[in-house]
Amino acid sequence: MNKRLILVVTGMILASHVHAARASSQRTAACWVVDSRQEWIGARQSAVGIQLKNGFAEPVGGNGAFESIVKSFDEKKKPASIAFKQSPVWDNWRQIADITPEGIGNAFVILPVAPGDYYLFATINHPVVYAKGMTADERRTYKKQYFKDNPIPPEEKGYHVWHSTDLKTWTHHGQVCKSNWMTTAEYIDGNFYLYYDQPNDQEPHLIIDDDLKDGIYGKEMGMVFNDPSDGSDIAVFRDEDGTVHMIYEDWKAVPPAERGFDSPLAGHTSSPDGIHGFTPHKHAPAIDHRTNPTGKFAKDRRGTEYEIHEPEQNVYGDYTMIKVGGRYYLFGDYEPAGEGKMRICRFTTDDIYKEFSFAGDIGEGFHPDPSIGFAEGQFYIVMQQETDFVSPGPWVDGVEARAGVDVDGDGEVDQWTEWARVKETYAQKPGFARIVDVEPAMLDLSALPAGFGFKFEFKTTPLEENQVQPVMDRVEFNFQ
Repeated sequence: MNKRLILVVTGMILASHVHAARASSQRTAACWVVDSRQEWIGARQSAVGIQLKNGFAEPVGGNGAFESIVKSFDEKKKPASIAFKQSPVWDNWRQIADITPEGIGNAFVILPVAPGDYYLFATINHPVVYAKGMTADERRTYKKQYFKDNPIPPEEKGYHVWHSTDLKTWTHHGQVCKSNWMTTAEYIDGNFYLYYDQPNDQEPHLIIDDDLKDGIYGKEMGMVFNDPSDGSDIAVFRDEDGTVHMIYEDWKAVPPAERGFDSPLAGHTSSPDGIHGFTPHKHAPAIDHRTNPTGKFAKDRRGTEYEIHEPEQNVYGDYTMIKVGGRYYLFGDYEPAGEGKMRICRFTTDDIYKEFSFAGDIGEGFHPDPSIGFAEGQFYIVMQQETDFVSPGPWVDGVEARAGVDVDGDGEVDQWTEWARVKETYAQKPGFARIVDVEPAMLDLSALPAGFGFKFEFKTTPLEENQVQPVMDRVEFNFQ
């Protein structure tokens, strides 16, 4: 190869590297992101009443205020928008009066198919009056004999369905599942998938019904998941790619009958159609809060074998699941070790194939058996109690923000937006019962001129009813 050709080729290679470097620089500069702890510290001009901890800007005490530095660039940029993302803890739940119909029994399941199209599944309540002072064993014996002497009509047994357009007025449409242990429901391509245990807390079965109001019983599909640990009380969830995920209790590390039939371990399996392919331990556990195994085995009072773990373990179960934006939330029963008091737990992840992280609890002193759904613009947790819970969404209200631009490059802001309230908004994803789309908390900056530097500020105010604080996770400043 002659020298001229070598120079030409070398020049082409250098030009290619320069072009790639410029393209990479342009991609990097497409937005200014503040996310990690180091990025928050580097972006801080001042923070009053706000601590930067674990990658969050978290208010402490009352109101908080964060002011960023002026982020400077060598070339002028035209601002487009600024988006704010909060911590996924979702702590703004409020206890409310029961929204479910009167006279229903245990372990309710809510299924919002579309706006104004809401289904609720439950047993019919057949109350038994016990004599004062009866022990738990005496109550069980009396109840068994009572229903032997006063049998429930076949058409009143099992799970029934109610429908509402507003969560206020409910219309009863009769029996849809003959089992007394329905655990969850999904809506897939126009069909209702009703999952139930047979026997209780074991061996999930499935009924597929195309019309819950026609009085015609759906198609029995039989057992769809055979778990050797005997655990169940499942959550079933269909993701955007069509995969149907099942989160189930795994009892191999706990005496279930002594711990409310809950467990420190939750298994995860999946199916392409919600019917076939559910196999034990297909994916990593959704929850694994086991303590130390002793290598010793025992059986609970129902004969379920388990390995003894020490010290005493937290247990969870009766799962229900929803996806909000790109984040998955799992709720369930929760009994902390040593307390004997049950409440609702919540776990979250942004990758359904990884273990969920504990995100807190809700309430105390009740057996919830919760079921979550999005309806009438809010999120509801219904439970087998005289109260339920409601939340406007993971976004905690009480954030105002503004952004400014340094037009001439002197390090000072020349023009600001007005202060404005920012918040996420939510809408049910069409065709999916348990997926909610998110419109980000965002300010439109297109009216600002181009400039060499940019700055943002936000203020936070705790919620009046419970003093929950807006905790900021990420800020993204986007350019045209």
